[in-house]
Amino acid sequence: MFVNSSPPPGNASPYTVALTGGIASGKTLISDEFARLGVSVIDTDVIAHEIVEPGQPALQEIINTFGSDIIDSNGRLKRAELRAIIFSDKGEQQKLESILHPRIRQEANKAIAKVNSAYCILVIPLLAERSANPNVNRVLVVDVEPKTQISRLMARDNSSRKQAEQALASQIGREQRLKIADDILDNSGSPEQARREVAQLNLKYLRLAENR
Repeated sequence: MFVNSSPPPGNASPYTVALTGGIASGKTLISDEFARLGVSVIDTDVIAHEIVEPGQPALQEIINTFGSDIIDSNGRLKRAELRAIIFSDKGEQQKLESILHPRIRQEANKAIAKVNSAYCILVIPLLAERSANPNVNRVLVVDVEPKTQISRLMARDNSSRKQAEQALASQIGREQRLKIADDILDNSGSPEQARREVAQLNLKYLRLAENR
């Protein structure tokens, strides 16, 4: 396993690569491979789950916004029901984002500040524009055809085609996502092919981090 062994000098922030991609594009496979190579990975999806645990301020704000029916008998968020709400109504999605995104960004910045390696991967599934994340040095987009996303979603979530299409439609379009890419990883092939591409990108990002 290759381990990144050259942390940024002094208090400098690490070179930060934002990893993004549409739903069911295989971002987890890619981020896991970077982690296996010794790269620090900060996943905003993980942060999003942590900040809505029982007792967290974000969860209470979600209850205030969407009602107590969104919480189960154990005081936990009914994620499937919340997804159904926001996928069918753009306004409701924007309400949820206004609650979560500032908190997610704050926690992500804290995590980046603790990175002790040459560069880090910041997983941002819904990254739509670079200006919203000024500390990001580079954007890697994991890309697959929409039909592949739909079939993967149906298999992963045991959902209907209509539900999968709604989930896909709730996100920014593929063309818009590709416009902000510095690097594009086609993840429609085998996992082995994806891992080879990650290995090449890792070497590239190490060079970029060293020479910035």
